[in-house]
Amino acid sequence: MFIYNAHFNTVKNNLFSKSDIAIHLTAGSEENKIYGNYIVKNKRQVKYVASREVEWSFEEQGNYWSDYQGWDRDFNGIGDEAFEPNDGIDKILWKYPAANVLINSPAIQTLRWVQKKFPVLKSPGIKDSYPLMKNTFQIPVDKDSSENLRSSL
Repeated sequence: MFIYNAHFNTVKNNLFSKSDIAIHLTAGSEENKIYGNYIVKNKRQVKYVASREVEWSFEEQGNYWSDYQGWDRDFNGIGDEAFEPNDGIDKILWKYPAANVLINSPAIQTLRWVQKKFPVLKSPGIKDSYPLMKNTFQIPVDKDSSENLRSSL
């Protein structure tokens, strides 16, 4: 999904899966409600090109992220820590795609850790304060098309 200069929209209950980029948000697209979505197994979950932090949850409901690595110690179905799918490292990788060969290297992982522990180095981006812990997305189908859909998944 490409969101360009869009304001005051609601994006909920969608599945974004197996894409190069699930959601690309740019050009001051603000004041949107983005929650209850399932963002699963994309090469890049979100590409955010702007200079402000944007919250992607609404009324304490966030989105499910397949790469969220948090805990749910109180078993309420919501991650205990906010999820931020973009960081300064992502922005470097967008600018210099050849650097993607280093994405899983110890150096990149260390930079991500330092960025998280020292927020002074943090660049603005997407923040989901209530990430969902379980992928419960179900595709509604009618009886006739269910067999075709099952074989395509």
